[in-house]
Amino acid sequence: MKRVFIIIVNWNGKDLLKRCLNSLRKNTGYPSYKVIIVDNGSTDGSQEIIRKKFPWADLISLEKN
Repeated sequence: MKRVFIIIVNWNGKDLLKRCLNSLRKNTGYPSYKVIIVDNGSTDGSQEIIRKKFPWADLISLEKN
């Protein structure tokens, strides 16, 4: 079975990102996937939410959009 990578680009989309990640976790039945979030310098608390509530997702933090 091949591993699938799901890459999400975010910029100040904290609420949408939370919904997206909750949905992925709940509805993805594929057993081998990895989520990578690229955050483009969000100022809405997105990075903090990812670190606290979604530690299973890898976060790449960029300084600016």
